[in-house]
This record gives sequence, C-alpha cells and structure tokens, in this order.
Amino acid sequence: MSSMGRWLALTVAAVLLFVACTNPERPSVQADTVALPTPLRSFDASLSATVELLRGAMNQVGTRLNVAIRPYRPSEPQPLLQIPRAVLRADLADPDDGFVLVYDFSDAAAAAQGGQELADYLASGFGQTNFPVDAQFSVGTLNDTVVFAWWSRSRSDDPTRAEAVFDAAASVGAAIKVLK
Repeated sequence: MSSMGRWLALTVAAVLLFVACTNPERPSVQADTVALPTPLRSFDASLSATVELLRGAMNQVGTRLNVAIRPYRPSEPQPLLQIPRAVLRADLADPDDGFVLVYDFSDAAAAAQGGQELADYLASGFGQTNFPVDAQFSVGTLNDTVVFAWWSRSRSDDPTRAEAVFDAAASVGAAIKVLK
C-alpha cells in the first residue's frame, strides 16, 4: 500500500473513531453531579470532641495527630460519600500510613447506621479489594461521629508504630465489628 493509501486509511479510521465516540446514545456525565465534600479544616463541637479524644489516645502512644496536609479518600460506600469528615494523619514515616477519618453525622442514630454501612462495605468482597489483603479495619461510633482507621503490616515502613497508632484510633468510640 502506498503512503497515500495508508494516510487515507488512517484518516478514515480516525473519522470513524470520532463518530463512534460522539454517538448520542453514549451515556454522559450529568451536569447536576454533586462534588465530593472537601475535608473539614474547622470542626464543630462534636467533631472537635472526637478529634481531641483521638489526639489524647495518640499522645498515649507517643504520636501526634494533625489535620492531613495531602488529599486522602479511602474506598467507602456510597452513603458516606457526601458526609462531612475530618481527615487526620498520625506522624508516621510512611506517607501512606496513619490516616484516621472522622465522619460527622447529623445525630447518633445516623452515625450508628453510617458506621454499620462502612463496616459492611469493608467486609464485602468489593470493599476488601481496595485494601491490602492483610488490612485491619477499625470502625467506631462516638455520639454523632464515626471514626475509621486501617493499617497493613505488609505495607508499613514501621509496623510496630503503625499498629500502635491503629490501636489508639480503635480505642475511641464504640467499636463496630468488621468481618473479614
């Protein structure tokens, strides 16, 4: 095939690809899609109380807990996507370790339901695929907040310290069992 023939064949293929990609039957993103909430930087009284309890628990293991400076969003069930949250991080060497999320629900009943939905999601096959095989999860409720933390021995640069941070986070609130 001559270079003119190849050029013509490529042009026809590009036009067909363009037409296929702009087909009106193709699903499109809705204009009214709600943006995911930005993690909270200032906390209401309930969220502040939970964060302070978490900081106290972290102090017991010699670790600071601060508002995370880089974005972090774990895999979570659909109902939790729009819930305001604080994203905190313990001062561990590995930048992927030590995240603790505190979801801020409207009341204790909503928090209990949201915490159970999170635990069920983490126990599901799909929820498990988004974390390392050896991941350990902690979900707990405290008043109208849900505290979530996880860790993985195989992924951690300092497993002993990361486990201590995980245990400290798990000590805050009423635990909701996550079945694996």
